[in-house]
Amino acid sequence: MSGHVGDLSPAQEEALRKLKASLSDVTLPENDDYFFLRWLRAVKFDVHKAEDRLRKHVEFRREYGVDTILTDWSPPEVLVKYFPTGFFGEDRDGHPVYYDNLGNLDPKGLHRSCRQEDIVKLKVMHAEMFAAKTREFTEKKGRKIETITSVIDMENLSFHRHYYWPGINLFTEMSGVFQHHYPERSHRILAVKAPRIFPALYNVVKRFIDENTKSKIVVLGANWKEELLQYISPDQLPQAYGGTRCEPDPMCTNFITVGGDIPPEYYLTNLTETSKEDMESVLVSRGSSYEREFTVELPGTVIRWEFITNDHDISFGWYQKSGAKRRRFLPPTTEMSEVVPMKRRNSHIVPESGVLLCSTAGIYVMKFDNSYSWTRSKEVFYSVKLLPS
Repeated sequence: MSGHVGDLSPAQEEALRKLKASLSDVTLPENDDYFFLRWLRAVKFDVHKAEDRLRKHVEFRREYGVDTILTDWSPPEVLVKYFPTGFFGEDRDGHPVYYDNLGNLDPKGLHRSCRQEDIVKLKVMHAEMFAAKTREFTEKKGRKIETITSVIDMENLSFHRHYYWPGINLFTEMSGVFQHHYPERSHRILAVKAPRIFPALYNVVKRFIDENTKSKIVVLGANWKEELLQYISPDQLPQAYGGTRCEPDPMCTNFITVGGDIPPEYYLTNLTETSKEDMESVLVSRGSSYEREFTVELPGTVIRWEFITNDHDISFGWYQKSGAKRRRFLPPTTEMSEVVPMKRRNSHIVPESGVLLCSTAGIYVMKFDNSYSWTRSKEVFYSVKLLPS
């Protein structure tokens, strides 16, 4: 049995009855069988787990003001203009379609221009919009619509831009919000324009995605426009995705926010500093530099780094040591090739972080360079982790 209304086994019917009885003392956002069954399917009809999650969900709604979030809360302007999502049309099965232009998301820009709690609250708002859309479509179609189809656009997705650890932590938190508080809302997830680095990035985040959601992901290939038409008819699809709609442009930007790099004028200057408790520190004297070597034993290892300075900027980069170069009548020298460009970083304003994908094993050198400053020493707090592939 599928666990949906009208297709329940006797055991599933009994679990539904028990769950409803156990929550008779709680005011829930919905009270029909469809609602309770979504929570039961998410935990394989474990009544105790479903009850525990629903009670936590009630507290969650109170904490975030969810019942009035669509009417009483306005996201910061930067999220309205640059968070690349939106609803447009319906799929061939009659489900609303949600577009997520993931490749145009600027994780660092978001981290620098708004609070993490605002981004999480925006996703809670989106989840409530999902629920509102399904109610709207239920009324429009004259049948129950519980789920949505998502189109994930990965054009411009890059390891350098999107493997950003604060962004991954945020993704983890948002995934938890959807999985624990809005279960069973996905009909199908269609990924388009997946670049070659997609498998590597997916390997990082897939541990935070439940198995049921993973089973609904469909990665479309090189002929993605033709494949997308199998799921969404042309008259319900923006021209940019192979359809016929243009409102007022091929991306239908009246409905879908394109995203892109967030302009620096949106950056905040009073962001809470990254905790220094677990970081190492070094004082880089005026006119000098500091180097530290890290041995990478396996190709494909990822070096993740983060650092902050107290009051002023500092130049930063990564190098890889190559073999010793022999010189006639002189000691051999070790050459270093630049792998992360050395440049000045405003790490006193916003914590700097990033990743380096090591294509070969060897010795990698992190360098803080303060040689341009003849008057100020810089205290640097940093963290470096090596993550094997």
